[in-house]
Amino acid sequence: MQTYQKYLSFILIALILIIGYFYLQNKQNYVDKVHTVLVNILNKQIENEKLQAFNFAFALSQNETLQESLYNNDAAKGYEILKEHMYALEIFSNSKINAQIVKKDFSIFARSWDNRDAGLNVKTYRPDLYEILKNKRPHVSFEAARKLVLIASIPIIREHEVIGFMEVIKRFDSLKENLANYDMDLLVLLNSKYKRQAVLLKKHPKIENMIVANDGANIEHIANLQKIGISKLLNQGKIEDERYFYFLRAIVNNNGDNIGSFVLIISKKKLALFSAFESQLDSLFTYARKDLYYSILKNNDRMDNFSSLNDNNTSSDNSSISRGKIK
Repeated sequence: MQTYQKYLSFILIALILIIGYFYLQNKQNYVDKVHTVLVNILNKQIENEKLQAFNFAFALSQNETLQESLYNNDAAKGYEILKEHMYALEIFSNSKINAQIVKKDFSIFARSWDNRDAGLNVKTYRPDLYEILKNKRPHVSFEAARKLVLIASIPIIREHEVIGFMEVIKRFDSLKENLANYDMDLLVLLNSKYKRQAVLLKKHPKIENMIVANDGANIEHIANLQKIGISKLLNQGKIEDERYFYFLRAIVNNNGDNIGSFVLIISKKKLALFSAFESQLDSLFTYARKDLYYSILKNNDRMDNFSSLNDNNTSSDNSSISRGKIK
């Protein structure tokens, strides 16, 4: 082979490598951008779920009849009131919602779905309630209770003392349905170090050291991640197989502990469709980020409003608090 042919071959190989590098680099940058957009969409949906749960819990906590039933330890009456109101709230929200009242001693007083667990002490599963008892402030967070759920917890206060906790509990059905509008699927994973308290997840499938926490999770995605290995996803934040991209978003509880992960799944066909409308993807990112910002502001405002009402409440029976009241 003549010298110029060798140089030509070398140049062609170098050119192919450079083109390949920039192609992969551009693809990686684009996938990163999609990851950011999808996580922002998820965050916006989470903030909406939190805001709705807090609003419902706040309204129920101001119900004077419920307060009286708790004060008088009339669990049967508390159950009937919760059951009645939750039916209306589910119709209003078009999603499955549960509510419960926990007494100051951490035992179940009443639940909206049934009262078989009345008297059950949840102290072991709910360390987050200690903080509310101490500072009398509500919180809305993901908690590894007897299963992984979103819980809005508000103290019920009488004569300046916490007599119990009003809680609205949301699973992941409506979150999954909302994400489906963007052609995304969702897996919710709980770290297995919480398996002793998450007793209701004993029969759920596992992916290495993670427990699949959402009901009706897609078995294909579970099998794919079992094959690929969840460690790679946890370390890199995203992985892919022949058909799907998997993106990660941490789940943090009220104490700031990482207790699990959301896994967003989108098909490569859908990702290719996004690629054809990249400018729209940028717009979607801007909208999702702005919408998330205002959702967080609303949530924080409601928390602050509750604290102001609590601080200003001088009535022994809370009858002066009327905002958000359900009777």
